[in-house]
Amino acid sequence: MKKPIALVLFAFLVLAVPASPQEKSNKFAIFVTGLDDAAPVAQSLITKLNASKPFEAVGKNDTAEVVVLVSCSSRKQTDPFLCMYVLHFNGPAFKTFLGGGLWAATSADAVSDSFLRSIAQDIVERFDSTSKDNLREALQACLLMTDSKCNVPDPLQKEFGATQLTLGQYLLKKKQ
Repeated sequence: MKKPIALVLFAFLVLAVPASPQEKSNKFAIFVTGLDDAAPVAQSLITKLNASKPFEAVGKNDTAEVVVLVSCSSRKQTDPFLCMYVLHFNGPAFKTFLGGGLWAATSADAVSDSFLRSIAQDIVERFDSTSKDNLREALQACLLMTDSKCNVPDPLQKEFGATQLTLGQYLLKKKQ
């Protein structure tokens, strides 16, 4: 008789005590990669991203909002760095390109400084609109592939004034 009471009491305590939420970073997660001659620039960029307030460089197994690919021309030890980056939205494969840049400098640190400024500008100017464009295209794909309703993504619900739409409703609201 004591065991069932103890189990009920334990279950009650487990349910009554709120679980502590996992600590989630408020920083904008970015995955940076660069091989061979680009490795010093990529490492310098990762260091600068982690030191910045809005950004955080994450590993390949972590979730990132964007991906930065760094590539540099082959060089000798005394040659300057001639590098480029390409910034992609890390989400659906509808519209992913957010920006890119090319820079030449005598040090990896100088190249990464320029890349950091340019990447920040690309994100500020294009991230939100690209994300919403991708959500619209995903909604359109759902509507074209079904005869029933599709859920409207949260960021688009105010725009369409609905949480679910049929293809006909979508076309009417899009014309308004």
